Amino acid sequence: MMTTLKQELNDTFQELISTANDEELHVLSSMLRGLNDKKEQKYATYLSALTQIQTRFLDNGDYEVVLPIQPLINNPLQMVHGGITATLLDTAMGSMINRILPEDKAAVTAEMNVHYIKPGVGSNLKCVAHLAHKGNSLCVTEAKVYDDREKLVALATGTFAVINRPHVK
Repeated sequence: MMTTLKQELNDTFQELISTANDEELHVLSSMLRGLNDKKEQKYATYLSALTQIQTRFLDNGDYEVVLPIQPLINNPLQMVHGGITATLLDTAMGSMINRILPEDKAAVTAEMNVHYIKPGVGSNLKCVAHLAHKGNSLCVTEAKVYDDREKLVALATGTFAVINRPHVK
């Protein structure tokens, strides 16, 4: 079965390569780099790898996630899809909490409220998350997304439930 799947993928890939325009080739190249980066364990999730996000803690304890804007994440109006913006906010807030919890605990989104201010356009979006409350069972966060001109694109609050980390095999 794997041989058949590989042949189907190869045929599809060859057809796409021979008929793709520049934008489609750029998206395909980005996706292949992302899959390879995930395979090489440079990213924890496929979504992070495919979108090529960069993360870091800031000196004040806030958490920053930078998302390059690319055709893969745009809506038909050539702006970042609102669901991607919400995912960026959720990723920043949840990742910040998960990185400060003990290894046997994990945080999952219990509630998130998003306010969209302006379209996500430019070269990248930067999301900065701030921990408002850290409890034993709930954490509350705030996050803001900015475009590459430092203009506010969206803001959110999130409540995260702290659970025992499931044992993954």
